[in-house]
Order: sequence, then C-alpha cells, then structure tokens
Amino acid sequence: MQVGSRLAQLLVENGVKHVFGVPGGQTLPLYEGISRFQGRIEHVLMRDERSAGFAADAYARCTGRVGVCDATVGPGATNFLSPLAEAYCASIPMLAVIADVARGVEHRRIRGNASQAMEQMDMFKSVSKWQVRVTDPYSLDAIVDQAFRVATTGRPGPVVLCVPVDVARADVDFDGPVNSRDGAIYPRFRSAPDPQQVQHAAQLLNGAAKPLLLVGGGVHISRCSEQVERLRARIGAAAITTISGKGTVVESHPQVFGVTGGFGNPAASAVCKEADVILMVGCKAGQVATFNYASPRQDQTIIHLESDGEEIGRNYPDCVPLLADAKLGLEALLAELGDGQGSTVWDFAAHKAAFDEWYSTQTDPENPGTPLRPQPVVGVVNDMLNDDDLVVCDASLASGWASQYLQFSSVQNRFLAPRGLAGLGWGSPAAIGASLATGGVNRVLQFAGDGGFSFSVQELEVMARLKLPVVSVILNNDTLGWIKHVQRDHYDKNYVSTDYAHVDFATVAQGFGVRGYTVTTLDELREALAKEARPEGPAVIEVISDQWESPVQELSYGT
Repeated sequence: MQVGSRLAQLLVENGVKHVFGVPGGQTLPLYEGISRFQGRIEHVLMRDERSAGFAADAYARCTGRVGVCDATVGPGATNFLSPLAEAYCASIPMLAVIADVARGVEHRRIRGNASQAMEQMDMFKSVSKWQVRVTDPYSLDAIVDQAFRVATTGRPGPVVLCVPVDVARADVDFDGPVNSRDGAIYPRFRSAPDPQQVQHAAQLLNGAAKPLLLVGGGVHISRCSEQVERLRARIGAAAITTISGKGTVVESHPQVFGVTGGFGNPAASAVCKEADVILMVGCKAGQVATFNYASPRQDQTIIHLESDGEEIGRNYPDCVPLLADAKLGLEALLAELGDGQGSTVWDFAAHKAAFDEWYSTQTDPENPGTPLRPQPVVGVVNDMLNDDDLVVCDASLASGWASQYLQFSSVQNRFLAPRGLAGLGWGSPAAIGASLATGGVNRVLQFAGDGGFSFSVQELEVMARLKLPVVSVILNNDTLGWIKHVQRDHYDKNYVSTDYAHVDFATVAQGFGVRGYTVTTLDELREALAKEARPEGPAVIEVISDQWESPVQELSYGT
C-alpha cells in the first residue's frame, strides 16, 4: 500500500470524515488514498489554503473532532500560518498535513533550489503544538497516533504533519490492519480539580452575595453548558460570557446578560463590576474580554476554572485556582455544594431592565439610519433567527455586532467567531466548515464587513458547488471601519488607506452562481431574510451600512 493511502486509512479509522485542502503535485498520493475510501471520507476542494485551514478550524469547533486540512510544499504551506495561528491561540485541535520535497534533495532545500522548497517546518513552531516530518514510512502509524494525541490532550491545538513526496509515494507492506482508535475526538482525556481547592471555591460561592459566572470558549470545547446552567441555578448567580463563550448559556434568561468586554454590552460590564465573587470558566481572561484586564478588577474575588495551568493567575494573580477540565470542574463544584438554593441579593430585574433599554434604543427600527446602522440591522436578523441556525462571524467589527445584538434562546445555537488571532477572512471558509459539520442541513448565517469578506470572497464558489445553505450578511460601508475610527480619534482625522471604491457584492455573488440581494432599508432586509429562511444553496445579502457606528464598548459605559 502506498503511504498516501495508508495515511488516508489512518484518518478514516480515527473518525475523520472531511479533509479540506488545495491539491499540489506532492499531495496527490493522499488524494489517491482518500478516493479509495469513498463514502467514509471526503476531500473538500477549497479555493485557497488559508481557507482550507479556517474551514477545518470551524469544523472542529462544531463537531468536537479534529479538523484536518492539507497543503502542498512551499507556497501552500506558508498559507497555513494564519489558520494555524488562529487555532493555536483559540485552543482548536487541527491536523495540518503538508507535503515536502523528496528526502534525496534535502541539500537543495534552502531558498528554493529544489522547486518550492524552504525551511518550512521551522516557521510552524510558534503556531502549533507539534511539528513532525515522516522520514521513515514504517513510522507513519505511530506518528499519526501521536499527532492526534497531542492535538486532543491538555490544551487542544493544531499539529503539523509533514510528508515528503517520496515517502508519500512509497509502496510499503504495513504490518497488520489499522487499529480503530477514533482518536480525533476531543477533549481526549478530562482532568479533575484538587479537592481542597474545590472546597475553598465552594465556600466562596456559597457565601457570595452577588456571585457571577464568566463563561469562556472552554465551555464549548468541554461541551458542558448543562453543568454551567446547573451551577448558575444552584448558587443564584448572574452569568455573562466572552465572545468565544457566546452560545453556551440561554441569553433570554433573566439572570443572563450577554457578552462582556470591548465587544460586549454595558449591562454585562455593570454586572461584572457589581459582583463580589466571580467564577471564570474556560476563560483565558484575555484583553478584549476584560477591557484591558480592568474588568473584573484585581480586587474582586476570582475563582479560575481552566484546563491550562499556564493561564491560571496569568492576568489575575490572586485568583483561586481550579486546574481541570471545565465539565469535571463544574461537576466537582456541584457535588461539593450539594443540594439547596443559593441566597443572593442581586437585583436581576433592574439589570435586565437596563439591558432591555439599551438594546431597544440601539436597535430601534424607527431609527434605521441612512445608510443603515448595523444595530437595527442585526436586530432584524435577531427577530428572524431560527433555533437551529448556526452563526459564523468574520473578524473585526462584524464579531462585535453579532455578539452584542443576537440573543440566543437556546444553547443549541452555535456561535463561531475568530477570537484566537482575529484575522480577517475567517468567516466564509468557516461557514463552509460549519455547514459541512452539520451535514448541510442547518442554515448558516455569516456576518462580515466588506473588508473581511473580500479576503475570502472566492469561497462563494465552494458554497455554490456544494449547495451549502450559507446566507452571508455583508455590512458594506466601503471602508475599513475600525482603522478609520482610530484615525479619526487618534490621528487627527488623517484617513490613510482606509477607503475602498464601492463593490457591488450582490452582483459579485451572482457571478459565482450565488443568489445576491442589495438592501438599503430594513423592509428590504426582512424580505431578503424571509426568502432565505430555508435556503437551498448559498445567498449573499449586501447591506449598505453606516461607516461611523462601532460596537466597541468603553469600560466606563454603563458602569
């Protein structure tokens, strides 16, 4: 059996069903192998290697399985840097298979003396957990097994598997069949917290007057929304989330106040300011979520439940540490707390009224703006949201608009945004990965600005070819909004390289065989969304929008 076919077989036996990539001459042995297992694994042809990585990332977030992508040597491999960096910083397990030149031309690698060759393995060291090159065909089984183990254990993350072309083409008599391990599932192993620390944390939560749960993306990774809700109910806590944690709690609940931080809402930041004991769950307490590490404050009592010990105490040194998988950590707390009901003094009604007033004012359909303000635009989308929709955001302001104004009434909703590195262009390929993760059944709503959408607009062809029900809502204001706002506020309105010529994205979409709408009023938006409530294939809804509105919240706002 060729090594490329054996690699495909190993992927199949480990539970991999989709591989995203762009072919090169050196990766064809893998493609040949995938073709031998039709019906069990599918290769998804993307238009760009970056997109292949982003699609694999989103696929992993939705399925709880390692996302797999492939690229050829040299220029294909370099395009993997951005998606690997996003996955590495967001703790998303991926297996990136890259080709390499033959072992016999190793001395010709430097500066591309051998065609497309370069020192490509070194560049992956800062964006992946492990980088391994297969030099002995007989080591393939053990290497792939270890690659899945590294990707799915501890803090999940991407692994780079490099296969030289001569190795990939080699015919080898492998010893015995592949042992079916289903190694792509994560988290592979779960760790429980120190019982003494659990006891201490439980005492603090039991004695809290105003306990708060700050829920991060680790709850998605650990699949423990049920435990979050049980703990919130047990101690009578308020709950807020980071952007990555959005979708883990029912946001319509009277004790839940949405997203906090720079892309959050003022009610959430007010609740965070008022809390006396804060339990951070699966949250790295990063810069955006904490208003530059100012909220929560350093003088508040903080319990940090996190699977990565390096993150505990990193930004809040005096926290109570709970080093554990989020699910097991929450279950340990619930067991320690026992039966009963927490007695707190929260005025939830007042905080919810403040949130409702802010939300209704911002999304007021009687004040749509000309061009349309994004707030009422997303408010209309929220009114027409289906319970089984998936929401995928591109980076920058699009993530902020959706995280603030979409209100999920069920944790069955999935919300995906690139918060690891927050690079533009993630949205469209991520929407593809998310759609395939659900079998192309659920509608996927993508939110993107015109700047970010332009980074990966070519992936509309993939959506059309695969007939995926992806509806892209593009806020088109002909500018790089975030940058222009900074130039206005800090560079004396010296607007350099922020404005674009207008692009008619509805017409562009039609060129890819995708339905396209241009809307300038909320009524037109409602009509387009109604037509795409159960889409057959992809659509683009281009919203001509205001360029001066911003979802960025200041800490002082509402506190």
